[in-house]
Amino acid sequence: MTRSTRSAAAATAAVEKPSAVEAVDNEKEPEKSEKTKVKGHVRKKAWRPKTKTGCITCRIRRIKCDEAKPGCQRCTSTGRKCDGYKSALANPSLPVVYQPPRLLLNPSLGLDMNSIEEQEAFHFFKYQTAFELSGFFDSAFWQFEVLQASHTIPAIRHAIIAIAALHRKFISGRMPVVPDDLTDKQITFAIEQSNRAIRELTNSSTERTISDMMDVMTVCVMFYCLCCFQGHQAAALEHLHSGLKILNQLDQALDRDTDDVEVHPVSLKTLRAIFVTMDVQARGVMSKEMLETWAKRPKRNFSRPPNRFVTFAQARYAFEALYHELIGFMQALDVEPPPAGVDASEWIQSEYKVFQREFNALSIRLDQFLAHFSHITAQEDRGSVLGIKLFREQIRVYLELFKGFDPVKRTREIEWCVEEQDMKSMLELACELLRAPPDVSVPAGAQPDDYYPDTNDPEYDAKSDIPAYSRPVFSSNTGLLSALWLVVSKAKSSALRRRAIALMLDFPRREGIWDGVVAGRVAWEILRLEETAVDGVLGVNPDQQAETIADINKVRDCSIHYVAPRVMEVEFRSLSQWEAGPHVRGMTKLLAW
Repeated sequence: MTRSTRSAAAATAAVEKPSAVEAVDNEKEPEKSEKTKVKGHVRKKAWRPKTKTGCITCRIRRIKCDEAKPGCQRCTSTGRKCDGYKSALANPSLPVVYQPPRLLLNPSLGLDMNSIEEQEAFHFFKYQTAFELSGFFDSAFWQFEVLQASHTIPAIRHAIIAIAALHRKFISGRMPVVPDDLTDKQITFAIEQSNRAIRELTNSSTERTISDMMDVMTVCVMFYCLCCFQGHQAAALEHLHSGLKILNQLDQALDRDTDDVEVHPVSLKTLRAIFVTMDVQARGVMSKEMLETWAKRPKRNFSRPPNRFVTFAQARYAFEALYHELIGFMQALDVEPPPAGVDASEWIQSEYKVFQREFNALSIRLDQFLAHFSHITAQEDRGSVLGIKLFREQIRVYLELFKGFDPVKRTREIEWCVEEQDMKSMLELACELLRAPPDVSVPAGAQPDDYYPDTNDPEYDAKSDIPAYSRPVFSSNTGLLSALWLVVSKAKSSALRRRAIALMLDFPRREGIWDGVVAGRVAWEILRLEETAVDGVLGVNPDQQAETIADINKVRDCSIHYVAPRVMEVEFRSLSQWEAGPHVRGMTKLLAW
């Protein structure tokens, strides 16, 4: 049985069907054990930064502070504001066993908390969830804006509490998904809070103001994350689709009035950037049929990058914006024709030159900026640098892939492979970000079904105890999983692809709608089909394992169809099947999580 709430957007005048923060059957908790049941795995203790002294800003960021007065150099050298130092007196209102750093907002001021559970969840969100959702970069949306909005907008406050409850459950498991279990108190508490958020939106004024639209879009983002936590991809897409439609309506309303946007605690610029990111993520896991009925791409309105980077945030926003522009353009080429009255080839080449010119300029600025930070030691700053470099490498690869587009057929050529060194560079950056051992790879004898095993499988206990190198991580940002997917789908070397697959499986991670373990399983199935293919027929020789895959034996098309809340059908089509047309079906496999 499933239990669901109405879509956040359905609480407004928009005509939307109900969608969901859902919960279904129970999934067994993994046992804690030092022993492994599949060779090639060694459980490693997750790294945890600890700071007990230092300025407020460094303690919030959980990095070591140099404690310079009046403002520390760790903050000022990276363009951040140092918020000074906290008094040595202990805060008597905090439990003795857990004393997190003080944020800019006091949770007890202006908030209507009805229970200890709500207070604890809100506290957990501020000190843990907000930072993890931000990923490798600071996020004004998660770390400040929604917290500020929660003081005056009850719907956002209840959505925050729901996310925190699911996040606490999420990090206690082994896979990057919350088990469907209506008997679990954290899950039922999250459902109750999400329902309260919906009621708050429903009970608001029937007149739909710009401020109301901002409220609903913010809750749509949060409900999207709630569904992603539970692995309910289709429901997450419904919330995203609703939010995109409201954003398009808001853009039309802005021609008449901008006052409400300017005073809203969540900035439209931040919301727009989040929806652009989520839209690009979502389009990457949609079938062609889904893309044809999807909402139109949101307006970008990104500001021009500065001529010189002085903060990590400036560099990150510039490369992230270019990445999303490039991916969005390439995604549109698959389903939309070029503008009428123009030569398709000339138009595409013209756009390519614009992207290449912008990329070259940003790369020079980044190198100049990083030359001043040759000895970065703070873990968060190292993560920011590696994350920015990973975006740069992905853009470089996609610009190479851009050249393989056929403007007449509106398809990409089968020769997708790029320079192997580019693949290695991305893999090394990903390993650094994850702090992964250099020899991580898919263990001998393991199978894709060992990950997210069926609870009815007689060997479920053995499979569910496969250890990971870290606990599950959830980020609303993209970057790392998209880079690993590039390696598994474009690299020529099977060894490189296996390493990328192993990183997806052994470091359970979710970036929005992207589930790293599910993506790793799909990539593994593709690799197995290609390695055992003969003369273009996939998977016919199980004893064969080719190190380099011939073009004729590659999987040309991989389509995803969601057939149940946590089940998808994946269709793998060879080059010959793809060339024969959409009526020719490939091999299919059901994946559950």
